[in-house]
Amino acid sequence: MKSYKYVLFVLVIISAMLLTACGGAAEEAPVEEAVAEEAVAEEAPAEEAVAEEAAAEEPAMEESKGKIAAILTGPWDDNSWNEAAYIALGAMEAAGYETGFSESVAESDIQRVLREYADEGYQMIVAHSFGYGDGAFEVAEEYPEVNFAWAGGIQSTADNVADYDQPFYEISYAAGIVAAYMSETGQLGALYGFDIPVCHSMGEAFIAGAQTVNPDATLIATAVGDWIDVAKAKEAALAQADAGVDFWIECGEGPALGAIEAAKEVNGYATGYVGDMSENGPDVVPISIFWNLEPLFTQFMDDTLNGTFSDDPWYALGVRDDVLQLLYNDGMMDVIPEEAITAADQAIADIKSGDLVVEFIAE
Repeated sequence: MKSYKYVLFVLVIISAMLLTACGGAAEEAPVEEAVAEEAVAEEAPAEEAVAEEAAAEEPAMEESKGKIAAILTGPWDDNSWNEAAYIALGAMEAAGYETGFSESVAESDIQRVLREYADEGYQMIVAHSFGYGDGAFEVAEEYPEVNFAWAGGIQSTADNVADYDQPFYEISYAAGIVAAYMSETGQLGALYGFDIPVCHSMGEAFIAGAQTVNPDATLIATAVGDWIDVAKAKEAALAQADAGVDFWIECGEGPALGAIEAAKEVNGYATGYVGDMSENGPDVVPISIFWNLEPLFTQFMDDTLNGTFSDDPWYALGVRDDVLQLLYNDGMMDVIPEEAITAADQAIADIKSGDLVVEFIAE
């Protein structure tokens, strides 16, 4: 009996110990869970704060001021007509506008491209060629809420179709002064894509400026019949060279490139056309007529957004507006007579002041 009571006592002690051990484990678990929950609670706000801070540092997307597109006759990087428009679009984009462009668009395809831009919500579409005129007027009738422009230079407009002047003749006068100083023969040449008023007036002003230096200077002018055919233009320039021409002015990208290539062969000179073309002929392009189109494109958009576009959609910006400039080839400054630069710069200053009015001779 005594041994049975002892065993029973031992069992009671062991049971008490086991209960104590189980009780301790049960008490520790809530402590571990509380610590874990506290850690999560402390980490979550920190992560959210970091995320919120990162979001605050990201620049907010600025709303576009408006949408403008340009359609080009050739590649955008031609150092000439098309690149002038492309550079202007780049300036517009930097100023907060949404821009678009299409290059090397044939005249037969202009309507399709114009419609695509109109359908995409562009408010101002520039058909940057004389040859795009018919297409621009046709599509403009279908989209009366969209504004268009074409490079006519003849004041042909509609309520939502602008025409923009290309008074290259003003700066051509100064180019003629430089040509007269540099020409050995006094026989100057002009190559036009077509004999349209913008081109014809360039040649007339070119020889007028030249004759202020050399009264005996003469001009041979040829209309190539194409804006972009370089080989055809070069052939025409070489024919002029056979007649004594040693300095050319051009109207059109193809005529400019053709004249430059001809000048290389006959040791003559050629002007760059509405862009810095000195890299096309480092030793034969002493001057370039440069066309800064940013002020024109900006005015297009200002008038479009202000609702004043249709008031007078004829845009005429020239030498006085610094839209047309004469650039000198830094690599040829040693062969351009100093007096030529002085006289040309003075002519430009006189045009700006109004003391000199260059005559516009369209035909």
